[in-house]
Order: sequence, then structure tokens, then C-alpha cells
Amino acid sequence: MAAASHNLNRSTFRLRLPTGLEIAAFCSFIFVVAPLIVVAGSALNADSMTFPPRSLSLKWMVMALTEGSFVNGAMVSLVVALVSASVSTLFALPVALVLRRMSPAVGRVLTLSFMGPLLVPSVIFALALYQVMMYIFGLTNLFVLMIGHIIITMPYPVRTITAVTENLDPALEDAASSIGATPWRTFLSITLPLIKPGVIAGFLFAFITSWNDFSVSIFLTPRELQPLPIKIYEYLLYQYRPIIAAVSTWSVIGSAIIVIAIDRLVGLNVFTGRRA
Repeated sequence: MAAASHNLNRSTFRLRLPTGLEIAAFCSFIFVVAPLIVVAGSALNADSMTFPPRSLSLKWMVMALTEGSFVNGAMVSLVVALVSASVSTLFALPVALVLRRMSPAVGRVLTLSFMGPLLVPSVIFALALYQVMMYIFGLTNLFVLMIGHIIITMPYPVRTITAVTENLDPALEDAASSIGATPWRTFLSITLPLIKPGVIAGFLFAFITSWNDFSVSIFLTPRELQPLPIKIYEYLLYQYRPIIAAVSTWSVIGSAIIVIAIDRLVGLNVFTGRRA
């Protein structure tokens, strides 16, 4: 009995070595997170843009919030992202509802067509978009920049709203219509509350995409109103101080907060086609 108990204790506390799959997953995680750690560590360096930091300081993080050039760029990015995400979500809402009523084969083809900006290399798509905008408008301004951002952000709300409408029971809408509700009243009272998670997730994904976009912005941004990614790029061309790492760190923190909000509100799996 004692020997059996001793063997049981040894098997209980036996050290389990990680499997090859677990090691590969951990290495992938480090590969993704390492650049963010380097940037954040450089932002905390008191003197120069080096990693690991030689001496810790928050002065660059504070300065990044007060530097006029970056503040103006952040305000432009905020306006463009809010407008682009709002308009693309409003456009995606009827698109997703129409796709829901089509046959599965046609719906897949049309959905794939709306995913076009995600399937083409970003630089090639941005160059083609620039040529189209110059042909139509003949110049670049804030309005043209917003149009470009609406086009590249629309796939996200289309995908998330389509994902939640796939599980929407048509009987609920039929029941509302059978008791005299108009189509508009049925949409506001039944359909919209049920698909609200997809709408919110699509808006937030579109906002993050617009806020962080560089490829389209570098072609379409006007000289006098440059978004934050372009400000960062131009700063790196001439200077290399920890303040640029601090600005990038704040941007990453903001994006992370939005992603956490998406996960808390609707779940990140809504973008893969499954509701939380």
C-alpha cells in the first residue's frame, strides 16, 4: 500500500515536457509580441532609442501626448477613423441584409467580392485607388482620404454583420409583420437589436483599420492634414528619438483597448463567422 501511494505521488508530480506543438505556439507568440516589447522598452529609455533601456523614464511617454505635430496627426486620424467606420458600417448594414436573402452560392461570391481590399496586397490596392481618385477628383484632400478609408474598412462590418445574420431566425421578423408591424418598425425593433453585436464589432474593427492605415494614407493624404501614421513615417525620415517609440506605444495601447472592448462586448470570434 505504501509503495503504491509513493508511486502515485511520483506520477502526480512528474514534470511534463512541452510538446512540439506547444513549443511552436510559444515561439510564434514571442515572434509576434517581441517587436511590441522592443518599441515599448525603447519608449521608456531616458536618453536614446535603444533596447533594452539603459535608464527608465516616462518623459517621452508624456511628451508624446503634448507634441503638437503628433497631436494634430492623432486628431486627423480620429476624425477620419470615426467618419470612415460610421459610413462603412451604415453601407455594410443593407449589404449584409441583402446577402442574407440571396442563395448561398450567390451570397458567397458577393461576400468574397466585398472582401477584395483584404485579398489584394495593400500597396497595390492603394496605388490603384490613388489612380482612380486622381482620375475622378484630380487631387487629394480630406474627403478623398475618407473615401479611400471607407473602401478599405467596409469588408469588416460586412463580414461581422453577415456572420450574425446567418443565425437570425426569420420567424421572428415574420411574427412582427403578422401583427401589423411595418418593415421599418420590424427592422428597428427586431432585426437591429439581434444583429447589434455584429454592427458594433464591425464598427470597431473598421475604426482600428482606419486609425492604423498607412498604405492608402500615404497616397491619398493631403499635405496640410496628415494622419498619425504619416506623421510617424515623416518623423522617422529625419529624426530617431524615443518619442517616436512613445507615440507608437500609445497607439498600440489604444488599439489593444478597442480589441479588448470588442472581446468583452461581442467576442472576437464574431469575425470568423461565429457568434459568442
